[in-house]
Order: sequence, then C-alpha cells, then structure tokens
Amino acid sequence: MEKRLKKLQIEKKILFISCCIAFAQIACVKNMSTQPLTPSTSTIGQIIQQGTNLSILDSAMSKSGLLATLDSTNSGGAPFTLFAPVNTAFMNAGIYDSNIAKDSVSYLRRLMAYHLYAGNANTVADWYGLIGNMRNYPIQSASGDYFYLTIDSTGFYVNGYAVTQTDVIAKNGVIQALSGVLIPPNGSIYQTLVSLSTSSDTSLSFIVAAIQRASQGFNQINLTSLLSSSGQYIDSTYTFFAPTNAAFMAIGDSSIAAIQQIPIDSLNRLLLTNIIPGQVFSSDFPLDSVRFSYAGDSLFFSTILGNTITSVGDSSISASIIQTNILATNGLIHIVNQILYPYSPF
Repeated sequence: MEKRLKKLQIEKKILFISCCIAFAQIACVKNMSTQPLTPSTSTIGQIIQQGTNLSILDSAMSKSGLLATLDSTNSGGAPFTLFAPVNTAFMNAGIYDSNIAKDSVSYLRRLMAYHLYAGNANTVADWYGLIGNMRNYPIQSASGDYFYLTIDSTGFYVNGYAVTQTDVIAKNGVIQALSGVLIPPNGSIYQTLVSLSTSSDTSLSFIVAAIQRASQGFNQINLTSLLSSSGQYIDSTYTFFAPTNAAFMAIGDSSIAAIQQIPIDSLNRLLLTNIIPGQVFSSDFPLDSVRFSYAGDSLFFSTILGNTITSVGDSSISASIIQTNILATNGLIHIVNQILYPYSPF
C-alpha cells in the first residue's frame, strides 16, 4: 500500500511538472496580461496579435493583409506552418514599426509569405520525417521563394537562423519562433552586392569594384560571371565572404582608384579565396572546422568567440563575420571585416 501511495505521488508530480512546462511554452509567446490562448480556441493570427514579443510581426502581417488569412481556419492554403521572427530578430535586421509603415504592401506581402509554409501544420518531428539528416533542404514557401531547413543535434535552423521555440500549436497550424528574419533573394550574389553597395550598405562598394577589376583578365575565372550563375544546380551555388571597404583600407587600398591598380591576376586569386562552393549558412560553421575555397585554400571556422574565419594564407588574422546569411538566387553572402588570403604567393 505504501509503495502504491509513493508511486501515485510521483505520478502526480510528473503530471504537475509536465503541465507547467506546457503552460510556460505557450505563455512565452503570449501576452502575459491576458488569459493564455489555448490550442483549441486560438488561431495563428490570434497568437500573433496577443504575443508581447511578436508585435513587429503583427504590424508587418497586418499591413501585408496576411493576418486575416492567419486568423481564419477556412483560408486557402490552411493549415499553415509559420516561422515567426520575434521582435529582437526584426530589430537585429533593422526592421521596426516605423520602417514597416513606409514599406509597400506588395513588398511586405512577399516578405511575410516567405515565412509561411501552406498546406501542412508541421511540427519539428514532421519536418525531420521529411528532411532527415539532410542539411539546408529546400522548401518552397507561400511566396514561391525557397527557404532552407536543417535539423541536427544542435537545433532546428531556417536559412541559418535558429528556431528558438518549437511547436506552438494553433487551431489552424503551427508556429515555430525564429531568431532571424527571412529575407527572400533578389538576384544573384553579384547583383545583391551591387544592390547593397548602392543602397543600404555603401561599405561594400570596394568589393564590387574589385570583382569587376578581377574579371577583366583573359586567363582567369570571370568572377562577375561566376557570382552571377543561375544557381539552378548545387554545383553552381556559392558562398561569398564579402570584405567591407574597411578591410581593403586595412591593407592599403584606400579607394576604388587604388583597387584599379592591383594586378588582375593577383586580385582574381585573392578573391577566389573568399568563395566556397555550395551554400554554407552560419548554422553550418560548427559542423566543419575546415572548408576549402574555390581556389583550393583551407579556411578555418570557429564559433568560440563569435563567428570567425581564418585563411591558411594568413593564420595570424581571423576575420569576424559581421553579417550572416544574406540569401541570393545562387548562394549566399557573409560580410567579413578582413580579406582572406590565399596560401600560395599571388
């Protein structure tokens, strides 16, 4: 009798702890000043509207016109899986309510639809059943653009960004809270660099000039063509570590005019060391400590003190990766604060 009583007490404790965990998981994305919404009565739209850390997502979804879709159980495409960036994800991407107020509806609709997978309410277990151990598995979003999923022993990642809370079940789907904003691609690696250098990030103007200069030779790989490839096949996708203007200045190239004086052969060899074949998201950095550049040089990754990369050509300097996972139609870009040097003389 005493053993049965102890067993019953243990089972009650386990049940109590399980309920607490479940409540905490749901309440984490809800407004704590209201009654927690339950899976049986809450739509994805309602959860977004009530979430204290989903207010910027609420603004973007509302203006895009998709919030009403996510507030219905009869909308075309339902059920949905929503990868929901939390407020800090938006702020880290420089997106605030004030920006959203100025953005066009068409821009926001594509941006928000890129975070939606229509037709299935997929939990982490469902996604794992689909992609298994494959890395950066392409999935077509509701916008028509593809995002890339990885599930491994360290977590669940979308375009390199970690899912911070999994399987928030709603009446019309599932929410996966996300640490980053998914930006759909708007051109090739080269086109994206040109666009950034003339609009939001003028600190990339030197690397665009360097690519153009390095593509003028007759016996070298044409970098403009390489970084403008279609990306239709895996062997035509690339990861480019783009040095900032300050990185060029650190080696004495203080202007575009100075870059135009660098020998084409040398510049071409230098920039090929900054390219890795295939897509390598930030979530892939811990996987392999060594990768090989397009030129064949070893690149060493470390996540001990932030994301850093060191080339075999100059092991005394580690380049910090200051912005990650800028998606392009033929790969992606990481912005770095140092130029990666090749091993052989150039």
